Amino acid sequence: MKFMMDIREKTSLLHSAAENTGYIKKLVDGKASIDGYAEYIFNLERMYKAIEDALDQNESNETVKPFVTRELYRSQLMRQDLNFLLGNQLNSMKLLASTETCISRIEYLSKYNSELVVAYAYTRFLADLFGGRTFLSLLSTTYKVKSEGLNYYQFPEINDLRGYVMKYHNMLAEINLSEEQKRDFINEVNNSYIYNLAISNELEAKLK
Repeated sequence: MKFMMDIREKTSLLHSAAENTGYIKKLVDGKASIDGYAEYIFNLERMYKAIEDALDQNESNETVKPFVTRELYRSQLMRQDLNFLLGNQLNSMKLLASTETCISRIEYLSKYNSELVVAYAYTRFLADLFGGRTFLSLLSTTYKVKSEGLNYYQFPEINDLRGYVMKYHNMLAEINLSEEQKRDFINEVNNSYIYNLAISNELEAKLK
């Protein structure tokens, strides 16, 4: 589990910042709007689609293959939420510059260094498993979002979330990477948090 411990140790500050600044903080503090939340999910959905496509395109790579965890794929569910929350407004939405930059990075890695796509899957998918219930409760109680707009947070195929997360951590601990690749992987985890920070802060600035 040394590699997993290294990931946590060397990414913890950016991880914490990504969870506690920008639009995410406003959302958690109960100061956001439904329209703002929908725009946030619009940007996340495109990021997820890029991650999922990159994983699918590289499934033949033996290092990537165990992380093609389609039960964690969220983009289709997020699209359902967006259709419910935005309706026809969805057609006029535009991505944030930070989201486009993140997607470009994922697409580049998919072509030239596909093992590092797993870093993005790890940061987003496990964040959903850890924080999904919290956001589900927050959105349904504080923001009164109906269940039709909360598909993103549902994991019907996973009965034991804790056990699933432990299994995912074990896969990461045993991932077949050289020492140099492991350093690159940790750097990419940090990049993922930086992109998430950028999206959150850019959206907050836009909506002020």
